[in-house]
Amino acid sequence: SAFLLNRSSDLKRCILAGCPESGIVLDPFLGSGTTLKVAKKLNRSGIGIELNERFIEIAKKRIGNDLFNEVQVR
Repeated sequence: SAFLLNRSSDLKRCILAGCPESGIVLDPFLGSGTTLKVAKKLNRSGIGIELNERFIEIAKKRIGNDLFNEVQVR
């Protein structure tokens, strides 16, 4: 959708401005993983925090398991 495209480009600008290449992006509200998906495309690592297990599974499918070194559910 157009909203997602705009959100991705906004996120890209923020990540490029605030995180060096090979840096780490923190997303304390992971949701479906859009921020970390963009970070991955820009050669950044990411830490995502999400309380809802359903969203964690969605994010893993969208981003790819290779980004997730560890998933902790508490």
